[in-house]
Amino acid sequence: MIYKLVILIPSNEPDKNLIKLVKNIKKYNLDAVIVNDGSSKEYDNIFNEVNKYYKVISYDINHGKGYALKYGIKYIKDKYHDNYIIITMDSDGQHRIKDAIKLGEYAKNHLDTLVLGKRIRDSHIPLRSKIGNDITSIVYESVSHVSVYDTQTGLRAFSYKLTDFMLSINGDRYEYEMNVLLYAAEENIPIHEEKIKTIYINNNSGSHFNSLKDSFKIYKEIIKFTSSSLLSFLIDYILFIIFNIISKNITLSNIFARMISGTCNYSCKYIR
Repeated sequence: MIYKLVILIPSNEPDKNLIKLVKNIKKYNLDAVIVNDGSSKEYDNIFNEVNKYYKVISYDINHGKGYALKYGIKYIKDKYHDNYIIITMDSDGQHRIKDAIKLGEYAKNHLDTLVLGKRIRDSHIPLRSKIGNDITSIVYESVSHVSVYDTQTGLRAFSYKLTDFMLSINGDRYEYEMNVLLYAAEENIPIHEEKIKTIYINNNSGSHFNSLKDSFKIYKEIIKFTSSSLLSFLIDYILFIIFNIISKNITLSNIFARMISGTCNYSCKYIR
């Protein structure tokens, strides 16, 4: 089976590194889609130049990275239908094309797996990025019981088989990428990390990530995710005690408590 590799780049008010990036992608004869996430008119010259190489899809109001990713995923799904691999890249030129291809090749052979670019944290990484990623990785593993070294990587790959899953995830901004990892763990979707090299340009000054506001949104989603599991546990425990007092039958009490708490947990998935 032949699978088409499609690069997806969400971009808001980019610098000329985006032009350099798409030129490099073109050299590798890959397909690509760029999403203009509501950039102001002064960036039209950059997107017009990019559009000479690849399709730029746009909307007028900035919604955030998560929204842009889902907008692009939907476009690719409608255009390619199936037998494609989507590789998401950041627009600042901090991912290498050959690393993107490496992730895409792995996804080709593991169609049900979410593939992540694993940035090794060394002395070249900005301190705020290193600390933030370390903490988030620890918190993620504690709530999902899945170990991911680099939870904040923007270089990811997945096949057409995971498209509907990716489109179903809530979140319009940076919290979307964390939600993808949380729900992938819950749905038992395999997560694989491939080691990549990341180039930090000007100490990552081109990033639109707001350390305070966006971190708050990410951790709010983690708390929301865990709250339903905690609530289900409490319901299960309390109902077991009540049923056991009434029936004096441990087995039946356990069955009824699990049935009700399981129903609550299932319902909470659609509330959160």
